[in-house]
Amino acid sequence: MQDDRKAVLSDARHVALTPEDYLDDPAQFVAAWAAMKAGRGQGFDPARLRPMHIIVPPGPAPEPTEQTLERTGHKIRAVIEARGYAVRRDDAA
Repeated sequence: MQDDRKAVLSDARHVALTPEDYLDDPAQFVAAWAAMKAGRGQGFDPARLRPMHIIVPPGPAPEPTEQTLERTGHKIRAVIEARGYAVRRDDAA
């Protein structure tokens, strides 16, 4: 019985330490976490362990600042002209 418990905890640690291997089946990660908590005599509420706690993929690369400023400037000048205000061309460059 003791060997079975050690094997379960060993497998649970492996799953918890390599969550990227279990992205397709987050239930395995939740079960492993529950087994580790039970091994310590602690309770476990699976509702508190959301998938975002497993792996957070990186967001898109940020747009370079120069591109952002140029795009924003063009949009602002277009809105100003659409509202009927005059845009001085020497300032718009």
